[in-house]
Amino acid sequence: MLDWWEETIMRKLLTADFLRIKKEKFFWIGILSMLAAGVYFPVIRYLDMKQSGYINILDQGFFACAPFVCVLIAVFCSLFIGTEYSDGTMRNKMIVGQRRTSVYLGHLAASTAVSVLMCAAFCLPYLCIGIPLLGFFQADLRLILLISVTVLILAAALTSIFTLVSMLCQNKAVTAVACILLAFAFLLAGILLNAMLDAPKTHAMYTLDENNAPVLSEEPNPKYLEGTKREIVQTIYDICPGGQAIQCVSLEVKNPVRLPLYSIGIILVTTGLGSFFFARRDLK
Repeated sequence: MLDWWEETIMRKLLTADFLRIKKEKFFWIGILSMLAAGVYFPVIRYLDMKQSGYINILDQGFFACAPFVCVLIAVFCSLFIGTEYSDGTMRNKMIVGQRRTSVYLGHLAASTAVSVLMCAAFCLPYLCIGIPLLGFFQADLRLILLISVTVLILAAALTSIFTLVSMLCQNKAVTAVACILLAFAFLLAGILLNAMLDAPKTHAMYTLDENNAPVLSEEPNPKYLEGTKREIVQTIYDICPGGQAIQCVSLEVKNPVRLPLYSIGIILVTTGLGSFFFARRDLK
């Protein structure tokens, strides 16, 4: 009986959230932005191929939705959940007896659905326009499918992180700033970690011989990572959402099976922490 009651409550909460999402302006802004990007990327690559003569393939840019959704879902979660606090809806839900865990999970599920829809809004037009213009994928199709799953789970992990921040902060403006800064921090961290791992083992050095003629020699690069240090940085790069996004965009995924597992771990940890602290939070 209790399970049936909880299921009914969750269904009502999700229905209410999805009705709100349909009226949320930024949801449509995000979807339209991803649709536009999904059209723009293959077209601009096709035009560049015609102008330069270089071959552009479908694979390049197909997963560009990963960094985009990182920023868009940060804004969406902060506005969507922040409005619940600013309008007093969150407090009213508690007054009428809604369980905090159900409210938290309801917002998480609805926001995750939005992040997946945003990814789909980019990928579907990209495929529809890109395949006729650029041809089919050149990479192994199994790798493409694995990275596709990785991107979707990454979107869910990012949503889980931003839901945690938005549910625990009752100030809408502060929440928006915090989520946006966190999204760009993830991407910046990914860029820096990628640069560290891409540092060459040696670099060219020019010296002058006894006749003052330049002589090219290879010198060890002190910034090159190897051994345990490289493994540690690679692991951080794989766990960091921004690092995962960059790997997916570039298709240079060293540990493709680990990435979705790390994202699932992020979802479990952030959801557990978020539910725990939200259940004990004093709602004003």
